Amino acid sequence: MRVPAVDDPDFLLEMAHGEIAVVRLAGSADTATAELLGTEIDTLHAELVDRKTPELVVDLRALDHMSASCLKELMRWFAAADQRYRVRVRINSDLPWQASLNALACFDTNTITIET
Repeated sequence: MRVPAVDDPDFLLEMAHGEIAVVRLAGSADTATAELLGTEIDTLHAELVDRKTPELVVDLRALDHMSASCLKELMRWFAAADQRYRVRVRINSDLPWQASLNALACFDTNTITIET
């Protein structure tokens, strides 16, 4: 497991890498986090491509809030996956804002799936 450089006491991003990579986001991803999140996403993406990782699980179930700027970074990441690896997004349907994330499955139906 590698703990990234996002230094925000209200936000956690951690990654475990095995046959399937798992990225867990927790807390609050506010606007101040967006730039660091984007940088870390670029690093994680490069690592996934280098390792030829077939699948990534992005666990958002403990993410209470995500600003539009952080969501934009997440969408940019999913676009970069571009069928290099499959993405499964785990959401918490009890959090109203996360219900809208079901639309991510329409972004690229061959690459992205949503799990509740």
